[in-house]
Amino acid sequence: MISAGDGVYEFVPTATNTIGNYAPGYMQAASTALVNALAVAGAYTACVLRDMGKTVQAPVTSLTGTVGFFRQVQLLRPAGAGVLGAANTPDAYTDYFTFYIPVPVAGVSAVAAMSLAFPAAGGQM
Repeated sequence: MISAGDGVYEFVPTATNTIGNYAPGYMQAASTALVNALAVAGAYTACVLRDMGKTVQAPVTSLTGTVGFFRQVQLLRPAGAGVLGAANTPDAYTDYFTFYIPVPVAGVSAVAAMSLAFPAAGGQM
């Protein structure tokens, strides 16, 4: 199952206004709440990682961090539950198990460790 050490990130907006279709902000490593929720979801059988079709360019750790590219993904349980979680669940930055994984763009990645989720959601951009 996916965990924080596997390159799972959350987007932290720094303003309520948006530029284009995204608020300014940065990526942070998965929170304890998200890691724990992913561990619980991992106990289910047949979970699917759905690519949400959006690649975000954002700095890592803070607004002045190294900039990387991240693919938005969502964890689903097709049999029975469908979409897991709820608004602000497992935490304020991860509604309905929607989170981000680092991906290379044009063969370059600013994040050293690629996610184990990478092959299932995005591949080379």
